[in-house]
Amino acid sequence: MARLNLVLLLSVAAASVAATGSVPTEAKNPDVIEPPPVLPPFDTELPCNVTLPDGTVEELFEGDIILTEEQRVNRKGNIFQTWPNGNIPFVINASSSYDRPVILAAIAEWEAATCITFEEKPESYSSGPHLRFFQGSGCYSYVGMVSSNSGQEVSIGSGCAFLGTVIHEIGHAIGFWHEQSRTDRDSYVTVIWDNIKSGYEPNFYIASASQSLGVPYDLSSVMHYGGFQFTNNSFPTLVTNDIAQAGLIGNRDGLSHRDKHLANLMYLCDDSCSSPPTCANGGYVDSSCTCACPPGTSGATCQTVTGTYYEAPCGDQSIATAGTITSPDYPSIYPPGQHCVWIVTAPAGMQVRIDFGAFGILYRSGGKCPFDWVTVHTDSDSIPDYVNCGMELQNQSITSSGERLALEFHSYGYGNYPYYQKGFTASVTFV
Repeated sequence: MARLNLVLLLSVAAASVAATGSVPTEAKNPDVIEPPPVLPPFDTELPCNVTLPDGTVEELFEGDIILTEEQRVNRKGNIFQTWPNGNIPFVINASSSYDRPVILAAIAEWEAATCITFEEKPESYSSGPHLRFFQGSGCYSYVGMVSSNSGQEVSIGSGCAFLGTVIHEIGHAIGFWHEQSRTDRDSYVTVIWDNIKSGYEPNFYIASASQSLGVPYDLSSVMHYGGFQFTNNSFPTLVTNDIAQAGLIGNRDGLSHRDKHLANLMYLCDDSCSSPPTCANGGYVDSSCTCACPPGTSGATCQTVTGTYYEAPCGDQSIATAGTITSPDYPSIYPPGQHCVWIVTAPAGMQVRIDFGAFGILYRSGGKCPFDWVTVHTDSDSIPDYVNCGMELQNQSITSSGERLALEFHSYGYGNYPYYQKGFTASVTFV
């Protein structure tokens, strides 16, 4: 019933937004900076097949991976080849000259965190395996080293030249698969199969073998899908089992601690250490022969626990009294890069009612809320009943189906559009 109500609620708003994602007429204002023209990486429509510079047509696996023949037969697993001595020659094709700064910045992130080294070669290079960065149709890479003197493509296509996205594609090239394909993923996330585009279900299959080397599952990995990958209806295809951790998946800000840990293990970065320390609590020995400690720990061997690996989200996950919920910094424009969760529990035998007043979230595009959004969970499970943006929930009321209701707010990374990003205010009562 909640989703039916959502369709009715959106009917007026959707009519004013063209399929191309144009701004509703009533939102036009001469004093407003136009909205960002590029969708966030991995929220765009991804091609199923791509044409490489030599004319070869390849199927994309999981949205951004080209498989070798051996990998295609096995359909994933731990079939890959690391780069000898952790040295990776690379070429930046002329088509990617404009993206050169972000490519070099992403390479620097991997070099700073590991013993892997990258060596730039001229575009004519053909003397051994190497990466060839070019601007293709989308963001994609092979997994691990491909034994070919002609090199292996890493496409940084239109809309892909974001630091975290390039770090992600280089991650594939050095040997990383997607995090959510690990064999233990169901303990941390749930796939909502009904929300996946028909034919794209294999992108969410679990690997036949896991290449985790004992590193724990990481919701914040730069290699993890976001929640709306391949959605057919603007609702999530992937949710965290703990709703308070929903904002962790889809990180494209940079390498997580466990990303660095896995790369250091894959490339034996501590091999030169004569007397390596024993690191505790998820720490690891890096190439400097000292312990690299995860968030929530400190000390030479990470022996002191000071917090948790994942930061708690903003918001309040234990609301038990009537009151008001607002977006961060309301009534000022909300900041970028936020994910807040509020969980409200009513007295026994009562329900939670939330009444939105003002509601201004960066607009719907192509039927989705790809930039910023608010979700409402009427039974506080991980699967939302409402996914909204624009002005869609202004002056609307929602009542929980039981004693609990959860509300999520997400701002992607744009913070310069005050006409659209006014935020929201909502009152909470019990009925």
